[in-house]
Amino acid sequence: MPLINLKLHANVSELTLYLKCPRQVYYAYRNHKLAPEITPEYLEHMMLKELSLGYPDAIERTTDEKQNIHDELNIEMERVKAELELIYSTELRDLPHKVLETAENIVSEQIDSIAANLSESIRKHGREEIIQMIRPCRTEPVLHSDKLKMTGIPSAIVHYKEKMVPLSIRTGKYPDSGVWANDRIHIAAIAMLLEDNYEDSVEHGFVQYARHGNIRKVKIRPEDRRQVLKIRKRVDTIKEGILPEKKEGPICKYCSFAKFCTTKKSSLASKLF
Repeated sequence: MPLINLKLHANVSELTLYLKCPRQVYYAYRNHKLAPEITPEYLEHMMLKELSLGYPDAIERTTDEKQNIHDELNIEMERVKAELELIYSTELRDLPHKVLETAENIVSEQIDSIAANLSESIRKHGREEIIQMIRPCRTEPVLHSDKLKMTGIPSAIVHYKEKMVPLSIRTGKYPDSGVWANDRIHIAAIAMLLEDNYEDSVEHGFVQYARHGNIRKVKIRPEDRRQVLKIRKRVDTIKEGILPEKKEGPICKYCSFAKFCTTKKSSLASKLF
């Protein structure tokens, strides 16, 4: 498919951005986004993502004992330290060593919690089941669909019970039960893309909250699919030039688009978001 057509399609990341703030879709599409500052927090995200990709290997090498899992996760952490600057060579160029070291220490402190939660998941579901849930058969593939007018890049695709299903790796906090609303929409959108690409039904996916080694199975409901289509249409409208009405909230304080988001003028169209 020509790249211009891919650009015209709504991206799944734009759907989740819409749930955060519709105006961010408008500014991001117009290339107003500022380059992310490489902070220890941003590095934590990178490290946790790469570490989580090694969880299935760590589990495969262990017994059911928590300490054994802890030791194997430390081995995986050493791998991440060695590979991170090779994988993210552009982003981490000229990064002060102290910043990298701070992030490494913070992530290393999470390993005990990760080991405990993975050990509990193995106890409840069994080793092979957990490995099947989170072992990628493809990482970050580009999926697109003319029928859905949508494109997306999942964290990974896993082969679970003879099905190709989406795995979303998140590095923030996890809810007490289920998954966050934006994670549900993300999984549903990727599932719909997988169905169109592989011509097979996808009834569920997985969200892995990597900071704590917590894995959640998500059943994809008709309402989730309905919301994906609804939000995609709204994203298309915003990209065509409609600036959504400004809504003040806690996220405004930390928004990288704050210097662009000054107008408060509203219209009937802008109120539809």
